[in-house]
Amino acid sequence: MMRSAMAVRCAPLCAMRVVCAVPMRAVHASAAKFDAPSSVEDMAARLSESKRAEKTMERFWKDVFLGYEAPTNGDDEHFVVQLDRRNLRTPQGAKLAIPADRPLLACLIAQEWDEQTKVVKPHSLPLTSLMSRAIDALQDEQGHKDVQDYLMRYFDTDAVCFHDSEPARLVRLQEERWTPLLDWMRRSFDIEVNVAKDSLVCQQSPETREKVARIVAGLQPLDLASLERAVMTSKSMIIGLALIHRHIEAEQAALAAEVETASQVAAWGAIDDTHDVDHAELRRQLASVACAQVTTEPELVERFLEVLRRRGGAFRS
Repeated sequence: MMRSAMAVRCAPLCAMRVVCAVPMRAVHASAAKFDAPSSVEDMAARLSESKRAEKTMERFWKDVFLGYEAPTNGDDEHFVVQLDRRNLRTPQGAKLAIPADRPLLACLIAQEWDEQTKVVKPHSLPLTSLMSRAIDALQDEQGHKDVQDYLMRYFDTDAVCFHDSEPARLVRLQEERWTPLLDWMRRSFDIEVNVAKDSLVCQQSPETREKVARIVAGLQPLDLASLERAVMTSKSMIIGLALIHRHIEAEQAALAAEVETASQVAAWGAIDDTHDVDHAELRRQLASVACAQVTTEPELVERFLEVLRRRGGAFRS
């Protein structure tokens, strides 16, 4: 229900912002490819770098178009983003095909590319990177299994499972931001998550691990890519699951992920150019996950496509 409500509010607005905005500029060039993580370890390394060097690529296109393609050659219907009428592609050369039930995601990816100025900044393409990750790495069974196994290791040391008895401000934050998530896991999935108190060890039961593993194994590639980013950003499987199931919004996920930091800042103050940067980056990553999870009902997609046709947003069928 929450997904539908958000889709109703956001999809038409996004359509007006992107479809009405094209064409805006134009230049002759081939379809773009960009540098995205190729493995779980690669993605982990990138997220841990607070000041990674930007790869330089100048903007070579003038116009950004949003298109739609009907099923062909066994492919499902999908949206595409085009730079000067050429389809955007992933690092491995696949077409960046965006599921037809996620027009908001398609609009936001188009907007990411339209907002690039003279030099393309990879860090400002979080949704493009997320969609590309799903296409290039998570379509086959082995890629899916590798990510599932990797994420289950995070569950063994899930931040939400380690509580303290002092200081009082930390205890209060853990109770306010973490306990409701544990209650949600119990209610929604019948999963009892063990919690350690003043300990560095928290052992989950085989039954709990099996239930969580089944949830992760059942995710579609884009949803798994979203969970991967949420877990690796928040250091919590529980926060990640709550976010991709739309139990919480990105800001709530961020607040849950920075409980210990918030307690330290309250006691000692914030460090300039560290806490503020981490604060913004955490929200950027989690917001990209939340946006990718918004789906739209078929009848609203059809209405959106009618707008796309009228606006000349590179519609093809």
